[in-house]
Amino acid sequence: MHILSVNSGSSSLKISLYDLSEPSKQPSLILESQIDNISAPPALFTFKSKASKAESVKDQKQDDIKDHASAFDYFLQYSEKEAGIRREDISHICHRVVHGGDYLDPVLIKKDTYHHIENLSDLAPLCAF
Repeated sequence: MHILSVNSGSSSLKISLYDLSEPSKQPSLILESQIDNISAPPALFTFKSKASKAESVKDQKQDDIKDHASAFDYFLQYSEKEAGIRREDISHICHRVVHGGDYLDPVLIKKDTYHHIENLSDLAPLCAF
């Protein structure tokens, strides 16, 4: 079981993946990835694995990445191909929100919390959902 941590900016995507196989222990970092220049191609893909034999890449140009959705899809495909991490292995996903309003602690995103955060998008319009 893994936890995927995502930080999406206006032109970047930062991702960390943690192993949660031993719930009694702190999650351990498995890999990190960053995709820059999403809004000004070519995007630059960086990938560094801590737990597998996957080769690290830094600022690898990726012409196929045109937006955040294609960047995230590229990360998932690369992680499976190079590090053996399957989508099904990810049990939790967390995302940093620029302005969480009155949320002071982590919250589960449900319909009402999603709309509450969506109403705050004027505070950070480039990071809107």
